[in-house]
Amino acid sequence: MDRQRRNADSSARIMKALASSALSVIGALIAVTQYCDAFSSPPSSFMASSLISKSQRRSAAWTVKAVKEELPEETEVIVIGSGLAGLSCASLLSHCGVATRVLESHDTPGGAAHGWERRGFHFESGPSLYSGLSVDKSPNPLKGIFQIIGEEPEWITYDRWGTVLPCGAKFAAKIGPEEFGDVLAEHGGPGAQEEFAAIMERMKPLSNAAQALTSLALREDAGAIVTLLRYPRELLDTLSQGQALNDPFSKIMEEMELKNKFVINWLDMLCFLLQGLPAAGTMNAVMAYMLADWYRPGVTLDFPKGGSSAIVDALVRGVEKNVGNKVHVNCHVEEILVENGRASGVRLMDGTVIKATKAVVSNADPYVTNKLLAKARAAKLTPPKLDEYMDQLVSQDLDEGGIPDLKSFIHIHAGIDASGLPEVASADFPAQWAVVRDWDVGVEAPRNIVLCSMPSLIDDTLAPKGKHVLHAYVPATEPYEWWEGLDRTSDEYLKKKEEAADFLWSAIEEYVPNARERAIPGTVQIGTPLTHERFLRRTRGAYGPRVEAGQHTLPGHMTPLDGLLFTGDYTFPGIGVPATAASGAIAANNLVSVPQHWAMLNKIRLPDKK
Repeated sequence: MDRQRRNADSSARIMKALASSALSVIGALIAVTQYCDAFSSPPSSFMASSLISKSQRRSAAWTVKAVKEELPEETEVIVIGSGLAGLSCASLLSHCGVATRVLESHDTPGGAAHGWERRGFHFESGPSLYSGLSVDKSPNPLKGIFQIIGEEPEWITYDRWGTVLPCGAKFAAKIGPEEFGDVLAEHGGPGAQEEFAAIMERMKPLSNAAQALTSLALREDAGAIVTLLRYPRELLDTLSQGQALNDPFSKIMEEMELKNKFVINWLDMLCFLLQGLPAAGTMNAVMAYMLADWYRPGVTLDFPKGGSSAIVDALVRGVEKNVGNKVHVNCHVEEILVENGRASGVRLMDGTVIKATKAVVSNADPYVTNKLLAKARAAKLTPPKLDEYMDQLVSQDLDEGGIPDLKSFIHIHAGIDASGLPEVASADFPAQWAVVRDWDVGVEAPRNIVLCSMPSLIDDTLAPKGKHVLHAYVPATEPYEWWEGLDRTSDEYLKKKEEAADFLWSAIEEYVPNARERAIPGTVQIGTPLTHERFLRRTRGAYGPRVEAGQHTLPGHMTPLDGLLFTGDYTFPGIGVPATAASGAIAANNLVSVPQHWAMLNKIRLPDKK
């Protein structure tokens, strides 16, 4: 951001450097502000036209609008994409009185968090594990956004999450410390409890620092010194552990000489489900927050009543509660317009032009955004610094400082007959579980870990009476190359989908006997990396950037082109529901005044200081 303001005076540069330092420290924190959001936050499933008719496709409270006649010729801010980051940004801007239009290519808002219904079943497209949202005082940035905009879902709480180990052993212990000690004793053997306790003690100072500051105070200009110093003690606490928070956990693993295989494997799995990396490559701040939150007494998991689309609906209401602000679906942005050295608006696929007097914010991934800028770049309308910036963002060449992408997904969604099955979740029949097939091949190996969710055990409104709704997927381990170039109508593609479904059914059947025989005709839907790429505009179906601690740094939200901002999981602070919400908030903060930003901070309720 300093490069964009080279003419700023020295005092402004000092203030921005301080803000940047705090931002880099808090990045890892926000990636795990509530780590379990990220456990099930892929750019997930789909609502494919070939599978579900338009009359059947809708979120819980969303009706597709006829939008063409509503489109204005001009607005202050255009947000491209209605993922959680884009909606978070737009809802905060709307709260501050900024004229904002969100343009969504799909016929339903929410991006990777959208939901849909079919034959009376409500399907969850991705996020299915949430935490820190049902309590009034929470560090979760999404909770803070809800408090600012005055819109929020109703929350259901529960406290178990299951695991199936490679040996076939199963457990669904309560989250928190109370029952995990028994798990360590049974599956970790001698020394497991002691080694885990030592890790918890070693991470305490980092945990305290990682939980100190709220990301909602961040902005990327000199005003950050004002908003950050609203929390002076928290800022100092965070900065005091700055470098240690950014270090990879591998340093602490080496320092402590961790030896217990179950403890190491468990940490690898948790970290991988969080951000697509094993423990060694995970930031200490991520690990510190995860351990502190998952294993604190009394912790619970949260679920939005009506499903994840209830979160989307709340954010949409936040955008539209101010007259003139809208979320438009079926609006495919084809081009970002550049005039007089600034982003001036967008052109839709049908040729419609909408001008933006203040900014264009892209919630699309950098590869898609680069294509949206292609005409402007070819016409030499963009500054050379933006061209360099975009080339860097889409580079995966490690030697040139590029960041590789994580792999993609396979999914299965289905409604099943629940005859003879429990109606409520328990230790013997959890609502969510992970299946690990082989520790030795590593957590990143293709089709080794499967995440399963039966949300109708938590919210019985999500399935007809006597039925359950299911979702299972591999967490960013499916190589795109296995599917690349296949014709979706070919026998080869259909056969590969059936093979993928068979693998996922086997994981579901660890807890649900004869699940595939229970499937309701017309409800089984199989998603592949090509589904992700096509319906979510995720390039190569990727989960997001594979950011390894000590090796890579995510970009911020300002760009070298005046009036163009980015938000989403390819920007700071990264992957996961709380991280993308934070990304949207930071982008919005950059576009409002410091007094407006301060007024928003007045509305959030953070945990009491210890």
